[in-house]
Amino acid sequence: MVLILAAKEWSLSVGDPTVLGWTICIAYAGVAWMSLCVGARMHTGRREGLARFWLALSLVLLVLAINKQLDLQRLITQIARETARSQGWYRARKPFQFAVLSTVLVFTVGVMAWIGYALRPHLRAIWPAIVGVLVISAYIAMRATSHHDVDALMRAGPLPLRDSMELVGIALIGWAALRFLLVPDRSRS
Repeated sequence: MVLILAAKEWSLSVGDPTVLGWTICIAYAGVAWMSLCVGARMHTGRREGLARFWLALSLVLLVLAINKQLDLQRLITQIARETARSQGWYRARKPFQFAVLSTVLVFTVGVMAWIGYALRPHLRAIWPAIVGVLVISAYIAMRATSHHDVDALMRAGPLPLRDSMELVGIALIGWAALRFLLVPDRSRS
């Protein structure tokens, strides 16, 4: 029942048909390709962990590129909203929204810290990618919780925080990947 109600509010279509939306989608796809190329270069010897990092990152970025236009997080948000309504706790949703936001952020910081530790010999070379993932994760968490105060903050300014956060995160990951592509022995940094 919840899925049927959520599906009424969401349809499979282009989620962000603006120039900026398509630019961000293409940026995700381009940086995913760059990350795939870096991962392919790193597939041997002691750089295997580094290769897995870049290959996993390329997959995540590809999923985000697809999601940018399919707007699947809106469907997930609508399912959560309908579930809250059907179970009677929709009016008291703010603590839940903050808990989800906090959990996603803590989980992401933990995973990135673990990756940073596991790849510490290469940390100087991959730190922009790690920071980029953290920025994009913060963006995703803030958008997913759909909290009105957070939404207002994200829409403020000449270039809304929601768009600039995505672009900054993508740019940081792209910068790190480009450094690997331009300097072949970057993995030894």
